[in-house]
Amino acid sequence: MARGQKPQVRREERVVVDTLVLRVSGMSCGGCEQRIGAVLRRVEGVREVAADHTTGAVRVHVGSELLDRGVLAERLESAGYEVVEGTGR
Repeated sequence: MARGQKPQVRREERVVVDTLVLRVSGMSCGGCEQRIGAVLRRVEGVREVAADHTTGAVRVHVGSELLDRGVLAERLESAGYEVVEGTGR
């Protein structure tokens, strides 16, 4: 690198491709919302999670690398929650 030249920084594009809305039973408080967010953010392809225990809705913004939405239900069930319905991809 030449003197005075700034290093190039590669930024990963994190494009949202779809938004899934899941109805989840078993959420009863803000702690549940945080736990669901933490569980789903570990799934490859999940960009953002917003859970609301008062409505039972979980919005999941996903990228193209999330190939199987069933993975989300499996992760939630392993954390003690149940997906009762969902919309989106």
